[in-house]
Formats: sequence, structure tokens, C-alpha cells
Amino acid sequence: MRFIWIPALLVMSSHSSTSLDVSYQIGRAGLTSLQFEGYDYLADGVPRINAVSVRSVSGKPVDVPPPAPFRTNWLTRTATAEATWGTISLTYRGSAERLLVTVEVTNRSPHVIDALWLELMQLRFPSRPTEYDSVTPLLSHGNGQPALVAIRHALGRFALVSEDPAGDVLIGLPWATDRPAGTVFPVSLNTGRVPAFPDSTPTIVRPIAPGATDRFTVSLRFAGIGGPAKDLTGDVYDRFSKRNPPAPGWSDRRPIGALFLSTAAAGWPKNPRGWLQDAQIDTTTKAGIGQLKRRVLGYADASVAILKATGAQGMITWDIEGQQFPHPISYIGDPRRFFELAPEMAEIADEYFRRFRDAGLRTGVCIRPQRLQLSADGSARQEQSPDPASVLNEKVRWVRNRWDVSLVYIDSNITAHHFQPLDASIVRGLAQAFPDILFIPEHASLAYYGFSAPYQELRKGVTAAPSLARLLYPTAFSVIYIADGNLERRYQQVRDGVKRGDVLLFRAWYDDPANRLVKRIYSEQTNP
Repeated sequence: MRFIWIPALLVMSSHSSTSLDVSYQIGRAGLTSLQFEGYDYLADGVPRINAVSVRSVSGKPVDVPPPAPFRTNWLTRTATAEATWGTISLTYRGSAERLLVTVEVTNRSPHVIDALWLELMQLRFPSRPTEYDSVTPLLSHGNGQPALVAIRHALGRFALVSEDPAGDVLIGLPWATDRPAGTVFPVSLNTGRVPAFPDSTPTIVRPIAPGATDRFTVSLRFAGIGGPAKDLTGDVYDRFSKRNPPAPGWSDRRPIGALFLSTAAAGWPKNPRGWLQDAQIDTTTKAGIGQLKRRVLGYADASVAILKATGAQGMITWDIEGQQFPHPISYIGDPRRFFELAPEMAEIADEYFRRFRDAGLRTGVCIRPQRLQLSADGSARQEQSPDPASVLNEKVRWVRNRWDVSLVYIDSNITAHHFQPLDASIVRGLAQAFPDILFIPEHASLAYYGFSAPYQELRKGVTAAPSLARLLYPTAFSVIYIADGNLERRYQQVRDGVKRGDVLLFRAWYDDPANRLVKRIYSEQTNP
């Protein structure tokens, strides 16, 4: 790089004269220009600290005054803002078609910086980005996936990428500030939680301890019209797949049957677990329990016939413990406790699962990483564990040993900070410890596709595993529940997904007409 001094500005340019290089200018408080192929993308280059959350070591909020305005050191290409709790600095560096911005936050206070929200600059695109619908913020986080936002516009393509190999962060172009035109966007970076963002946005837990410094590096990447999109962000996904290598794949891609023995919080005095959706079942007498056993085993035999007719590899039973409590506690997710929670199943559960195994079918259950806690008043709650990996391991080992389970649906696999899947390494560890079990997590980040089959629903519009997951992991697949999803209307898309390896999950406790379509889809894979 060479330095060209002019009054009040530092112009950074490459030694090369090619127009494909990014050029930028630094003023007294940040950037004053950011050009690529002759177009200046900068709308406002002054950084802004939108919010900083500070708390005491004991957890109490601490009020802090706003920091001073940013000031630039031209020699180091750094804009710095001083605050009572420390400093925030942004360092700019050009690299061919990229501008790299490193944010350094130093905490010189006796408190914890709990969260921060920065606006690095504002960009003006030559046209409204194709991906922006004026409703959905363009945001991405780094929990189990690359933090990356890529868009297209009239002059080419742009991507905002977190360059940090580890450490979660939320970045993006959340909304246009020039509506309805939709061309000017803030470049946002935050930890913690931004109340203005959708509820589905994860909470980024990345505190900065007293005396510590944290660094974030993002790249702003530019490309002209034409050329493969992989050239812009391919290195990001290559690095990601190397850091998250796939585990051995699950070769059996036949469909799976879904079974539900009960209904949630029915409130029936004699059938409080809601068995077989029948208020007349009586679990309070020996005769009633005997009748329940005959009906549950009859349910199993009928389901075996449906599973075999549909060509299934096996079934998953969600509720062997019953569903005494309301949603979201209804699925207990701990079959070890069926003796305690549903004593009427003590002489039924083992025989129930044996009927499927004897028919040559895989058996499956639902588990959760939480622990169910019962209260004296009869209520219950699912309590987050500080060690969800151990909880999952204990439950999986038990069901495998008792019922030879090889299909496991992981319900509510989220952290205490909602909408964020458990760290992918937890489920990866399960897959490595139990290579003979297929894990189907309810929630998933991109990394999950390397070692599990994330759950999806046709009724939510999902017809296949994400194409990006297949690009990174050629054997990646989803388990797609087809119930209430109008399989007939989306037949071709679902068929294409199955052809690429997806597994369909269907209702197996009655002869659902959609099951005939499932069977047809699979028959067409072997007889195209």
C-alpha cells in the first residue's frame, strides 16, 4: 500500500492500477470514501456506538455515560472512541476486492461489558438489493455457521463476512434507512441482544471481562457483474467445512414413521396422560390398565403393518412417558422416567418396542437436553442443564441399551438463550459416541448437517435439505415431516429432495392417504 497525503484525508490505494481493487479514504472520524470499480459505496463512514451494556461482576446493571466521538489516527488507519469504561477502535485495511475492518474493544473498568451494538458505517448500493424484502433484516450469526450476508445489486455482488474463526457475533445490513428506495444500509455488528431485531434473532453471549480485550474482524467484499458467486465467499465455506468435518454418514434413507401415543394436557381424571386420545381409558384400575395394554399393543401391530407397507426403516415414538403437561413441556424427552411418570406403562413399554423390533424395524424415541423438574403442586418445568452433553448421553445410552433404539429425535435442543441451537460440538459428540444411531435435532445450524439429519416440516414450506448444506457435506440430508404439508401439490420438489438423500417422516398410526405418495416417491427412486 502507498500513502497519499492530502489535507484532512488519507487516501489508501493499491500499488496495482487495476479497477478491481477497493480504494478508500480516511477522514477525521472514519471513512470518507469506499470505491470499487468506480462506484463509491459509502453513504456515511463515521462509526457509531448504538449501545453498550455494562454490568457489575455480581450481575447488576451499571449506568455509563456515552463515549466521546471517534477520532482518526491516519498513520495507523484507526478510528478510536474513548469511554469511561475503556476504548473501541476500528482499524481499516484494504486487500484487493475487500476492505477489512478490525474492531478492538478494551475494557479498562472493574465491570463486565455484557453486550455492544456498533454501526461500522453506512453503505449506499446502486440499486435495491435483490435479497431485501423491506421486512426481513439481512442478518447472520456465527453459531455453527459462517456469519455472512451476501446480496446482489445492479453493479454486481457484495458480501459482509465475519473473519473470526471462533467466537460468535451477529453482523448484517439490518434495514434500509432510505425507504422506500432501499439502497442505504448500516453495517451492523453486535453481541448480546438488540431489542429492535426480530425475536428469532439469537442472543450472542460474548462478555468482555474487566481488563480484557476482544477483537472482531469483518470483511466487506465486492464483485462485479458476472463470475461465479463462489469466488466472493467460497473461501469462507471452505474454512468452515475444514473446521467442521463430517462424521460417517447414515446410509439408510428409507422413510420413517412418526407415532404419538397420547395427547397433551387432556385433563382427564382417569387418563391424565392422554393415552390414545381417549377420555374413557381408565389408568386407575387394574382392569383399565389391562385394557390399555391390549389397545397400545394393538396400536403397535397396526402401525407395524403401515410401516411395512410404506417401506419404512423404522419408527419414532415421541411420548412413551405420556403427555400429562401442556406444551412446551408435553414431550418429556426422558424415557428413563416412564416408570415414575406413567406407571401404567410399566408392563407395556418393553413389549410395545419389541413388537417393532421383531418385525425388523428400527425403534426410535424423543429425548431432550433438559431435565424435567416436578413441583409439589403437580406442575412441571424443563430445566436447562449446565452440561447438556452429559444429559443427552445418559438418556441415549439408556434407550439404546433397553430398547435397542437407533433413531433419536432431539427435541428443544436450544440454549437458555432462546432461538440458538446447542453448540454443534455437543451433537457431534453424540454422533461419534453412538455411530449406530441417527440423530434428528429439532433445531440446527449449518454444522449439524455434517453428522445429523436436522428435522424440517413440509407444512412450513421446506421440501428439501438446504442446498448450501449439500454443497458443504455431499451426504447431508434432512428428515422432513410431511403431515399437513400438501404433499400432492409439492410432490416434485419433495421427490427431488428424496432423490438427493432426504428422508420423509410420515404418520404411521393410521392409513394416511399421503402415505401412498410417500411410497410412490421412494419407488420412483429405484424405478425412475
